[in-house]
Amino acid sequence: MKKPANIKVNLLPKDPFLSTPVGKLLQWALSIGRYLVVFTELVVIISFASRFTIDRQITDLNVAILQKETIIDSYGDLEQNVRNVQKKIETYRQVEQQENVTDIFPVLTEVTPPDVVLTDLQMRPGRVTLTGITPSNVSLGILINNLQVSGRFSDISVERIGTAKDTNSGLGFKIEANVRKVATTNANQ
Repeated sequence: MKKPANIKVNLLPKDPFLSTPVGKLLQWALSIGRYLVVFTELVVIISFASRFTIDRQITDLNVAILQKETIIDSYGDLEQNVRNVQKKIETYRQVEQQENVTDIFPVLTEVTPPDVVLTDLQMRPGRVTLTGITPSNVSLGILINNLQVSGRFSDISVERIGTAKDTNSGLGFKIEANVRKVATTNANQ
């Protein structure tokens, strides 16, 4: 058996214009070019639609920033109040330290023998340093003993004992001691 032959009948003659370069370009533009135009339009439509989403996100972010700025501004007053309280506390501590300094002078006057001369007195919070000259080691011993017995001083340490530099006779000394706090009997007014 013979195969039937495929016969194609084209009743429209081929246009010679389609074989020219302009005709080929026109045929390409009508077939593949339309897909490019559709794709470009699709990109434009997607970007236009996404603009609404992006605008909404920007608006939400601006609102959130505004709310957080308001919260931060409200904390500004609180921060200023905290700083003011810290300054007051620091001032109170300084005044309290000054009161302790003035309280310690009568005690030092009581425990220091009359022949001992204090050349330097340094007060730090909770600590006192006495530097001075004494004519004998007996007076120095009395001073150290009085400091221990007074009850206002603890951890008494003699840092230096030697001949006095400014005078020909006597001993130079440096004593450090911790100051104990004593409860005041004054009532708050």
